Amino acid sequence: MVPTTMNVIACPVPGGPEALQWVQRPMPEPTSDEVLIKVAAAGVNRADVLQRQGNYPPPEGASPDIPGMEIAGEIVTIGDQVTRWKVGDKVCALLAGGGYAEYATAPAGQCLPVPKKFTFAEAAALPEAIITVWANLFEAGALGSAQTALVHGGSSGIGTIAISMIKAFGAKVFVTAGSEEKCAACRKLGADFCHQLQNR
Repeated sequence: MVPTTMNVIACPVPGGPEALQWVQRPMPEPTSDEVLIKVAAAGVNRADVLQRQGNYPPPEGASPDIPGMEIAGEIVTIGDQVTRWKVGDKVCALLAGGGYAEYATAPAGQCLPVPKKFTFAEAAALPEAIITVWANLFEAGALGSAQTALVHGGSSGIGTIAISMIKAFGAKVFVTAGSEEKCAACRKLGADFCHQLQNR
């Protein structure tokens, strides 16, 4: 049974970590194309930190004071138009905000299955990077297996996911990174070539 209220970590005023407050809020209800997830883990995204500091306004329609763009957990309710997911499915999801809570709603199309052998904590770190890479390289860029992609900042969160996904789809990947140590890490992930950028 889903409760009527939940605990959340809210940030009513901008500031440092001390600005975050543990408060109670009403339970969110999924729309027809959303799912309600019992949150087991939430990622700490750069945008969440900027929002807490007052430097990143939440997107329109998102909770104005509850950060959290990435979560993982178990679906407890589905909207009446959701066909891909069912109650009990373990998913990670990309949100506009509101993930620092015991429960959160997410569009069904922004959920991914938790990979086998991944903990919820590990899965909560995936959605932003995976969806960003997929939308830009594979949907907008139509990257194919006979092509080569250039990834700047190959050792970053987005960069490491991009290398892995590009190689999984059979394409070549050239990257840039800021040190030989970072280049070595990129090559270990599968980068075909890494150029070390010089400090300016």
